[in-house]
Amino acid sequence: MDSVYDFFKRKRDWSKYKDLILDYYLGPYLQIVKRIRKPILVVDCFAGPGRFDDGQSGSPLIIANHLQKLHDLHFPVTGYFIEEATVLYNRLEDNVHDLTIPIETRFGSFRDHVAEIARLSQTHTVFVYVDPFKPTDVFFNDLELIYNQLKRRASVEVLMNFMSVGFLRGVESFRDRVIADGGLLENHALVLKWNEIAGGSYWQQIAYDDHLSPDERADRLAHCYADMLKKWFNCVLPFPIREKYEHKWPKYHLIFGSRHHKAAELMNRAMVKARREFVNDGFIKGHLFPNQPQKEILDPDTILRIVIETSREVGKTTWVDLRVQATVANPATYTDSEFNSAIKRVIREGKLASNCKGRKIEEAALVWPVD
Repeated sequence: MDSVYDFFKRKRDWSKYKDLILDYYLGPYLQIVKRIRKPILVVDCFAGPGRFDDGQSGSPLIIANHLQKLHDLHFPVTGYFIEEATVLYNRLEDNVHDLTIPIETRFGSFRDHVAEIARLSQTHTVFVYVDPFKPTDVFFNDLELIYNQLKRRASVEVLMNFMSVGFLRGVESFRDRVIADGGLLENHALVLKWNEIAGGSYWQQIAYDDHLSPDERADRLAHCYADMLKKWFNCVLPFPIREKYEHKWPKYHLIFGSRHHKAAELMNRAMVKARREFVNDGFIKGHLFPNQPQKEILDPDTILRIVIETSREVGKTTWVDLRVQATVANPATYTDSEFNSAIKRVIREGKLASNCKGRKIEEAALVWPVD
């Protein structure tokens, strides 16, 4: 693995992909949360230098660019950037020095500043971006104090780089030390440490299951981690980030958590947009004929099937809840607009019952499966 300093020499393709999602989301997110009329705080827990050596913007400058637009309109905003590597922190300060928005830079581990962020979440809307360098950088409960502010009706969202593959490689490296006589040593110090990173012991059956492919292990691990975050967030969306489409292993998973369906749908829209650009660059752009994989071709009948299956699972519910449940179950696949079109169609065709006719979007309308 590159050192943290080497990592910032140039921006890799997977970092561009990840930052596209952050960039796509922040614009519409900030336009919505400004209506709450509370100061806005965007936290970058692993800020890095702010800019790569090749001149491309890192997450702090991407965040600052969006905050600047609101600041110019006199909305109270703050960028809160944390970095614990001395050299990177000094570069970060240089790169944000000339920004005209309020910036708070913090030197040290993000854990040292969790209490301050939790306190600020009582008076601010807070978006937390967590992009560690290695999986051991973040334990599951590290941000618990911030997340718990949701119980006080705070507005907190998180976008996290969950290093699913790095996690699996880490636990594989000590596999022979924690398995004896065919059984796992559950009280071994390494097992207990990685339980804390994962937020539970679920990783053990996934990581050491030789019947699963590498991709299946990474995906199951990320989805289980996402399920653990539902302790705090109603809507959680995991999404794999790959360097190349054909790679068996993702580089990692982005996981988004929010209590609000509108935020989840905005993030899903950002993920879909980034995914389709990724596919376009690999299979369509510069090709005489598109040759993208079949599952990347928009299929209206598949969306209908998802809507019908979701309705059977959740039962009688509102139009908007059906759409959100379908989105959460199939993240980064279809937009809310595409799900709306599908819901209208299944209602008109009598495949789902409703107290609306399916001619227009009626989010409060009830929808239920046909017996």
